[in-house]
Amino acid sequence: MDRNAATCTAKARKARHLQPSRSYIRFESVINRSLNLFSLQAIIDGMLPKEHNRNELPDMTRASLVLAVAAMDAYFTGIFAERLVPFLKRKGATKDLVELLKKAGLDTAVALELLGMQRPYRRIRTLVEGHLGRHVTQHEKTIDELFLAFGLKEFCRQVEKKAGRTCLCKSITAVVQRRHQIAHKGDLNSYGKLRGIERRTMRAKVLDIVKFVSCADDILQRQLA
Repeated sequence: MDRNAATCTAKARKARHLQPSRSYIRFESVINRSLNLFSLQAIIDGMLPKEHNRNELPDMTRASLVLAVAAMDAYFTGIFAERLVPFLKRKGATKDLVELLKKAGLDTAVALELLGMQRPYRRIRTLVEGHLGRHVTQHEKTIDELFLAFGLKEFCRQVEKKAGRTCLCKSITAVVQRRHQIAHKGDLNSYGKLRGIERRTMRAKVLDIVKFVSCADDILQRQLA
């Protein structure tokens, strides 16, 4: 692992007062791979002659963004499933959580089946995981709607407040949009030309994802602490 990547994620952990969730630990392992690619890109850039067009070979930077957004997406669906049963046991079902469970397939027939099961909560979590597996949680609105089920209003704004960054969500949105350009259009513009990309700028955006997810995990851990 690259030292810079390890240092960045270690700083995010050190700023917290609670142990990270299992979902965050998985996020961290993927985000370190993203940061490692930035470091490898820097090495390659340093080997190129000055006259070389550096916009021709920055695909590791693009791959870094794709990995980072995937890590964030997986974190939010993962942490929701991870916290679901503890939340139900501790606080019961909110109105929004009931609606989500209905969408996941927990209708009256399934509810009656749960009465005869030895591990009904496992069944509920499996239903929710299957439901969330068909959705993406990369956008502020989607994340807010998901965690409203846990009684957390304007969750992304709460994360911004904890991070002390009023434009953090805006930065995350920019990364997600660029990821879509890369994943769906090969990062080509409307003229079929490759868009320029700057490694240092994109690395800073990925570090914003680390900050966002770290603060989100801290809020969620404290909710049931």
